[in-house]
Amino acid sequence: MNKAEFLGQLYMSLSKLPQYEIDQSLAFYAEMIDDRIEEGMPEEVAVASLGKVGEIASQIIAETPIIPKTIAKAKTGSRTLNIVLLIGFSPIWVPIAISFLAAVFSIYIAIGAVIVSLWAVVFALVVSGFFALFASGYLLFTAFPLTALLIAGLGLVSIGIGLLSFFGVLAATKGLFSLTRLFARKVRSLFVKENVKERSHHE
Repeated sequence: MNKAEFLGQLYMSLSKLPQYEIDQSLAFYAEMIDDRIEEGMPEEVAVASLGKVGEIASQIIAETPIIPKTIAKAKTGSRTLNIVLLIGFSPIWVPIAISFLAAVFSIYIAIGAVIVSLWAVVFALVVSGFFALFASGYLLFTAFPLTALLIAGLGLVSIGIGLLSFFGVLAATKGLFSLTRLFARKVRSLFVKENVKERSHHE
């Protein structure tokens, strides 16, 4: 099988995918064949080294994000009919899309609120501790020295807890940011496939 035959069969096997997915995959494998030919490998051998077309197509389809794959399966072959169906089913898919986006936004808001709340606690502990020290200094020179010492002790404890909490909250913040990035990648993977050149196991 030569390069043209291989790409033709691969195109037919991927015909139900979105066109940009097909074009990206064809370009990737065409480049791979060309690279091997440039290295001195005969065209037929270069093609055969890639594996069976059916297995390659199955792998590409399996890696295609859910949303584009679902849309592709709904192809009717008629752009006008697709538009009519899109409009006709809008009372169904529009609320679903809005709900999905609202859920994603709510998760980001919740994570942000947790981060802000944690830092607010640290700030409150440290500030209240310094305020207690200031108040104790005032009371120390009045008629309440014992009360001043008690308040100063509480202030130092508050500052100590705040400073210790700083490192824990810093670690928690980093963890939550990592969780946010992971969640963003998961959402993105529903719509966009990773770079096709990452399929290095075919090389």
